[in-house]
Amino acid sequence: MSGMKLRVLIVDADQASCEAVQAAMAASNLEAVMETSSSRAAEFLRKEKYDAMFLEMQMPSPDGVQLAKLARGSGMNRRTPIIMLSGQNAPDAMSKAFEAGANFFLFKPFDRGRLMRVWRAAHGPIEQEKRRFHRVEVACRVTVQSGEDTIEGKTVDMSLQGLLVESPKSLPVGSQVRLRLELGGGVQKTVVNGTGKVVRQAGPTRMGVELDGLTGLDAERLQSFLLPLILKSVGGDGLV
Repeated sequence: MSGMKLRVLIVDADQASCEAVQAAMAASNLEAVMETSSSRAAEFLRKEKYDAMFLEMQMPSPDGVQLAKLARGSGMNRRTPIIMLSGQNAPDAMSKAFEAGANFFLFKPFDRGRLMRVWRAAHGPIEQEKRRFHRVEVACRVTVQSGEDTIEGKTVDMSLQGLLVESPKSLPVGSQVRLRLELGGGVQKTVVNGTGKVVRQAGPTRMGVELDGLTGLDAERLQSFLLPLILKSVGGDGLV
């Protein structure tokens, strides 16, 4: 993998618990974002991509279960590994966490050893997810349609989840779009059609588009094109 640090979100109303997880993550050379307000954490989840999350189940609304459901309903963190924390030793606590989308569960109080064992178990899914969102710089022709607008542009970078488009103008955030991507060139050119949503503006001529509607064949075409570039960039020979 590249030298970029993994970004981990830790949400727990208990400051001491937050700090314990943060210290363990920092010792592993990870960028750990600590938040004791679940409402602020909910805003982060709507705007930021994280490589993993630690969520406490018992917090003022939104609690950990609600935050997990929010993450699973969002494009950026739909598959981000979630470690649910709970001081409630109730029989159904674990099942509620997994139903909400958690991947791992950790009862409190916990020691550093148990925490790191769970973290090591989560590492495989984290690496897989990181490759899925990893962006590579590649310029491909793209046509973006939204309502009456048809915009011709090119990609600045791409991932299996989205693309940054440079074009004469950018569309408002939230715009639903239809996309036509021309991957490669010449006789090797492959066309991918799909749909997406504008999720950010990067100046007047650049917009970030999240892909949300590729057929199986188009998804395979995109992955076949991007996978060699991603693996060359991040290293390794595993599959996304």
